[in-house]
Amino acid sequence: QEVHHRVKNNLQNIAAILRIQARRCKSEEAKQHLTDAVNRVLSMSVIHEFLSQDEHRSINLRDVCQRIANQVADVARNPEQELEIRVHGPQVRLPASQATPAALVVNELLLNAVEHGLGARSRGTITITLHDLGDAVQLVIEDDGDGLPPNFDPVQNRSLGLQIVHTLVTDDLKGSLQMESVAATTVANGDPAYLGARAIVTFPKRSLQVD
Repeated sequence: QEVHHRVKNNLQNIAAILRIQARRCKSEEAKQHLTDAVNRVLSMSVIHEFLSQDEHRSINLRDVCQRIANQVADVARNPEQELEIRVHGPQVRLPASQATPAALVVNELLLNAVEHGLGARSRGTITITLHDLGDAVQLVIEDDGDGLPPNFDPVQNRSLGLQIVHTLVTDDLKGSLQMESVAATTVANGDPAYLGARAIVTFPKRSLQVD
């Protein structure tokens, strides 16, 4: 537990240093990359914080989602943007070996929704919904932005965030990733009007005794 506590503190110190470096960047692109790195480091520190409380206890994924949602809302959003991130669903307990990649997946999908889904909008809402499917878990992250580009393929997409998500979901969680636009009622010409994007991650539960 002491080791996990020290690792958490070290990760938070690294995030603080990266945040200082981001503030000194003149390039907006470089500043964005460093801000994303801050969130990735902090999402890992969340798991060590839970493990520092009890190394052998399973981790509540809903609590992890809420903690990461708070971090993303605090670090990643535009200061002039009104952003709300909601977490819904039951408490789902996972071993650390699954909670860690799941936390990183949630972080990356939230960052993607903030940066690409909501973009320069003055306000936006992102919803994280957990579903306990018995022998599997489903994570749904949905924003009320502009929807996905036509013929969007998350596997072929070149963004670092989605490449990280795809690798974690398929290799670490042994699950599947689906991304789609959220369609509203059709407009006058019969074409669908989109009200945002939705990412669906489904993966089998691992035995809590594994860790």
